[in-house]
Amino acid sequence: MRLFEILLLLASMFLLWQVIWSVKRPGISILRGVPLLLIVLTVAHLVIEGWRWQMAPVYVSVLIVLCRYGVWSKGTSIKSTGKLKPILLSIVTLPYTLLAALLPNVFPVFSLEEPTGPYQVGTVSYTWTDVNRTNADGKPRRVKTQIWYPAVSEKSAPKEAYIADMPEFSKGMQKAYGLPSLLVRYLELVKTNAYKDAAFAPELEAAPLIFFSHGNMLGARFTNSFQTIELASHGYVVVAVEHPGTALLTTYDDGTYEPFVDSTSHLPMEYQVQNEATIPTIREQRKDIEFVLEQMKALGASHAGSPLLGRMDFARLGVIGHSQGGATAVDVLYKNPAFQAAINMDGYLYGEDRPKPLDRPVMILSGGFEPEELASPPEMEQMEQQRRQQLLGEKGSILYLEQAGHLSFTDIPLYSPLIELLSPDVKEQHKIINEATLCFMNRHLKKDPSASCEYLPQKYSGVRSQTVGFQ
Repeated sequence: MRLFEILLLLASMFLLWQVIWSVKRPGISILRGVPLLLIVLTVAHLVIEGWRWQMAPVYVSVLIVLCRYGVWSKGTSIKSTGKLKPILLSIVTLPYTLLAALLPNVFPVFSLEEPTGPYQVGTVSYTWTDVNRTNADGKPRRVKTQIWYPAVSEKSAPKEAYIADMPEFSKGMQKAYGLPSLLVRYLELVKTNAYKDAAFAPELEAAPLIFFSHGNMLGARFTNSFQTIELASHGYVVVAVEHPGTALLTTYDDGTYEPFVDSTSHLPMEYQVQNEATIPTIREQRKDIEFVLEQMKALGASHAGSPLLGRMDFARLGVIGHSQGGATAVDVLYKNPAFQAAINMDGYLYGEDRPKPLDRPVMILSGGFEPEELASPPEMEQMEQQRRQQLLGEKGSILYLEQAGHLSFTDIPLYSPLIELLSPDVKEQHKIINEATLCFMNRHLKKDPSASCEYLPQKYSGVRSQTVGFQ
């Protein structure tokens, strides 16, 4: 909870209980001071922090207290009604108080860690239409992207929202899934550590590019902001590609949207079955990345209004993905020689058969925290290990994060402590993931010989490495 939310919650709940159990009318100074205090706290909260539906029980409590104090201020005395009435009111107020405290904590306005790099971070978004490919509805495939880059900006400049297109996104959630738009609108209060349209860092001539491919169903272009912003602060241009049909929801400026299309959950949890069903999706996602790469080249060469004009080094390309996006990242590296390195975060190595091992470095970040109820069948794990041995060759390494759940590789556990039960201590895991990502990409894209991930198992408990070739 934020500062004024906490103060308003404590003050309103304390005064609500005080109203219930009061046996005499307060003195004139209290009658004047309490309403003033509540009004000041409420106004400060609304103006500085912004309202959200999770605080509704607190707002109602404030109104009840103000109304009661208004009655008392007119000279109305408290009539003795014995203890039955306050006891009955307390029975109702106790769960109400718990609800008032739980709602804003279960659905918090979360924050992302400050990036550790020497640069501030700018961000821009683009939607590009691939006229050579169509979706299932026969319309050209539109690919939405968000880009982060090293920048300079005034400290007083407003920070970009976590979901930059929240009005369209919340309406799309209602249309696609029947979820009232109000339920997700509070996320517009979450701000990132990036500045919209900020100027590119002048001391950098050209930065290497890293593409990001999100996971299936819950993923989106913004769901790894903890990682994309951190990379940008260290001098990378990071391009998050949102895959329509694979993302939770893709919305467009014209009010149209593409919901998630499930193609595998109804199938048996057998490696070969899941792999065959996933291959077409991975192929489309690889083409999304390759299409966006061409748009980025055009943007960097001729778009006069872009802060990225002439500032990208297309000779240094990397790709990172989570879950199904991790499989996509490996597929991109395997089939596109323009890319120098890839990271697969906790994703099965689904895709077409690859008879030869990779000839460029790849790192797999593998989570080890998995509730028994969600554990994959042994056959799935055995087949995955075989694929890893076949694919990694001499250029691959695996880093095991034993305390990381599948969603630990995303921002999603920050959305609610209930989700964090499946991904404990997520900010610590984010720190490890960011360090691993940076040392790997610094070594292979920036050609820094001192960059190595060998120190991570010594620095963090629950981290172990299996190095095949490169570190």
